[in-house]
Amino acid sequence: MIILIMMGLNRVFQRTKAEKTSIENISLIIPFKNEKNNIPDLLAALNKLDYPSDKYEIIFVNDNSSDESMLMLDKNLSTNYKVVSVKDKKYPGKKGALDFGIQQAKFEIIAITDADCEPEPYWLKSISYKISEGSDVVFGYSPLKAGIKLVSKISAFENLRNYILYFFSAGLGIPYSATSRSFAFRKEVYFKLNGYSNTLETLSGDDDLFIREAVKQRLKIAAFRNGNDLVYSKASDSFRDYFNRKSRHLKTSQHYLIRHQIMLAVWHTINIASVYSLLLFFVSNWFLLPFTIKMIFDLLLTQKVKSKLLHDFSLYEVIFLQPVYETFLIINFINSLFTKDKWK
Repeated sequence: MIILIMMGLNRVFQRTKAEKTSIENISLIIPFKNEKNNIPDLLAALNKLDYPSDKYEIIFVNDNSSDESMLMLDKNLSTNYKVVSVKDKKYPGKKGALDFGIQQAKFEIIAITDADCEPEPYWLKSISYKISEGSDVVFGYSPLKAGIKLVSKISAFENLRNYILYFFSAGLGIPYSATSRSFAFRKEVYFKLNGYSNTLETLSGDDDLFIREAVKQRLKIAAFRNGNDLVYSKASDSFRDYFNRKSRHLKTSQHYLIRHQIMLAVWHTINIASVYSLLLFFVSNWFLLPFTIKMIFDLLLTQKVKSKLLHDFSLYEVIFLQPVYETFLIINFINSLFTKDKWK
């Protein structure tokens, strides 16, 4: 299994050949609502983007902010940045804000990130290079800054494990999910899929349900990781925020294609059963075997990918966080059944 997973990951980690790439025109859409605490870090990162200024634009989409976000942006805009305020939204929540920005984009390639993110300088180049190879939809890695709180470490580790699956499945040609923190597609693809009109089962899903619709149309979906192209975001700093985030994500996963739901159900069932087999150790020593195999597998996998994904979880943290991660999968799934979906 680890060999199969690494085959998928290696296809993602394979660097793009320079002679087959080009610098494409990109419109970057960033929706925001009450993000005054995150805008300074976002702008600092955007100002370091290593990309020709005449080849991209940044459209900040204000979705009825009631704080000082607009004022902060107006004071710090560069020549190729602009702020627009949503008037009449075609779709509810974040999808409506994104659609409003996409409709005003002047370039063919649409890139998306969130207002609480910090892209590295090479991010737009990696998007351009991957799309110029012929992909219709692409996504990169967006690590969460772990911090020192337990909930932040759980959130960051869970994000790492999720992305391993995202990259593995994309590398093997069976993509099912990603996050909009590092996401891009051709504008013609957006209109071919009728925008977000087929992804309205939940308020979220502007990324993974968009991929679902692209899979239905047999479009080419690829992941990228060339170096210096991560999009950092902050991990949850409270369990309340963590549970809210996971509830939104798991509500969306209930609308994946059936084959993807089965794939994930089998994968997580095997992992959860392996972790909890340890509780039956008193019945027979054989129940220690699946737990041991799983922990060795997890350690090997984490060690293999951490240099590529720039996470440095210690041996102790992997041993501790893996069973915690599997346990919270159960808790978060149950929680998602009883919480209301909302955008901000």
